Amino acid sequence: MKKFISEKFHIILAISVLVFIIFCLFDENLWVKKMLKAPKYTIGEAVTDWHQKNNNGVGTDYKYQVGNKIYFKTTNCSYKKGDKFLIIFDSIKPKNAKVLDIYSIENYLIDLKVPKNGWKYQDVPFNIDSNTIKKYVQDWNVEPFEYIQK
Repeated sequence: MKKFISEKFHIILAISVLVFIIFCLFDENLWVKKMLKAPKYTIGEAVTDWHQKNNNGVGTDYKYQVGNKIYFKTTNCSYKKGDKFLIIFDSIKPKNAKVLDIYSIENYLIDLKVPKNGWKYQDVPFNIDSNTIKKYVQDWNVEPFEYIQK
């Protein structure tokens, strides 16, 4: 048995890596579907400028609050410290979130009051489109960079 494993190690390793990749893609797709079933929206704020992270790639660290909890994440979107942007998150598991950099919100920030538990789609105080958001978030599945960093 030991001889078989040592002779076929490269095949076993390749199959293991393939199974792991398939699992990650399946898990990512499932996560996105769950988020889109119960989405809410809030405002995130960059807590760092765009930067290189040791072994974790590049990105901007940001925070957002849901209820009494503050979440910290990294996005591959380029922001400066203090920039604010729209976030979509799973109302069931708020740690699952995505920056919606397709929307500029800087014109709305002056008198913006964000509810403690985020906005439902119909309550967001500026125009957003659910079909555009759905497509954007689903297309993001092709870019697992941000999810893998979590």
